[in-house]
Amino acid sequence: MEHARKTAVIAVTEKGAELAAFISAEAGFDLFLPEESAAKHGAVPYKALKACFARLMDGSYKGIVAVMAQGIVTRMTAPHLKSKHVDPAVVTCDEVGRFAISSIAGHEGGANSLAHLVASITGAVPVITTATEANRTHIIGIGCRKGTSKAEIIHAVHGACALAGISVKDLRLAASAWVKKDEAGLLEAVKDLNIYVRFIPEHAYKNSLYRFTEHEAPMKHFGIPGVAEPSAVLAAVNPIIVLPRTVMGSVTVAIIKEGLNG
Repeated sequence: MEHARKTAVIAVTEKGAELAAFISAEAGFDLFLPEESAAKHGAVPYKALKACFARLMDGSYKGIVAVMAQGIVTRMTAPHLKSKHVDPAVVTCDEVGRFAISSIAGHEGGANSLAHLVASITGAVPVITTATEANRTHIIGIGCRKGTSKAEIIHAVHGACALAGISVKDLRLAASAWVKKDEAGLLEAVKDLNIYVRFIPEHAYKNSLYRFTEHEAPMKHFGIPGVAEPSAVLAAVNPIIVLPRTVMGSVTVAIIKEGLNG
């Protein structure tokens, strides 16, 4: 993962420490917790939150995931902010993992990307407010066979957009299943296409409120009804299907438009 080895996760309460430890373990991030919680989770202990943030904001880390209230993050980081070009990416998460908020250095510093990574780990909703990115309202769901090349996936994305009557630049997000989080061709493709990617956790596909059409291969291999169309639907707000599940060689795609204002 591109953020590994240069990102810290920090929490202030025991409830927050549990989520922070999970994020740290999954992503390989450094974990910072209060002295009373640190030993339990194998974390770096801190005495004072203010001093710990000062340490994390001194340039040592490219990213910070803070599991605490946004107000605390605002107060702790404000004295250390310099410029969006040099500030570390900061993502704020609530303690139950409902949201992953890109708080500081969203586009320039990589917080938007970090928020999607955290969301892929926790199942949270990534909150992005960068105007040039939040105003895009199309999501592409992508499924592929193991080992599918970057070129095949890029070709499928362009083909799907053509069928949907949109440009690749209209896509704000690519969505896929948790089992594809290490699929090299997919990760390389979205990077080349300059699209954020979100991997949906297994339990989301099994929500009885959704009635996804079942397809043999994903049911057999992953125990879920599908990858492309369900992933796009689950990643969207008020989803409207503009391109239903479409197979293009070894890639399956679907495109959703979010029914939002603007």
